[in-house]
Amino acid sequence: MTPAPTPPLDIDWSGAHTTEIQVRFGDVDSLGHVNNVAYAQYLEIARVAYMEALRERGITFTMVVARLEVDYVREVKLRERVTVELAPTRLGASSFDFHYRVLADGVVAAAARTVQVNVEPSERRPRPLPEDLRRALERDLK
Repeated sequence: MTPAPTPPLDIDWSGAHTTEIQVRFGDVDSLGHVNNVAYAQYLEIARVAYMEALRERGITFTMVVARLEVDYVREVKLRERVTVELAPTRLGASSFDFHYRVLADGVVAAAARTVQVNVEPSERRPRPLPEDLRRALERDLK
């Protein structure tokens, strides 16, 4: 029996933030599929795009990734079209979760979750989420 993915796939992905990824030759390993390290980079590209969209609206914050989980569902090959979907799924006092789906040619290839912590820039200690960030994340919450 295959256990259910740790990051759930059963959330409503309509309206999720999407990022198209160009699979590079260097993303592929000796087995001919995208290496696990590249998935973390794909998630980062999607996360940064989402957070930059918030910054463009004047929302300021400093965050670090405290946790990363990835469940690999199927291989991704060099010429497949990859899309990363991102959705906020939990808000805490100083942290929040993103869930991701990595799609290759429209089929789920991986599910992932990251936990981000808002930090005070100089001391690098957790601090409460700014209200404008909290409101923006709540609007997209799944």
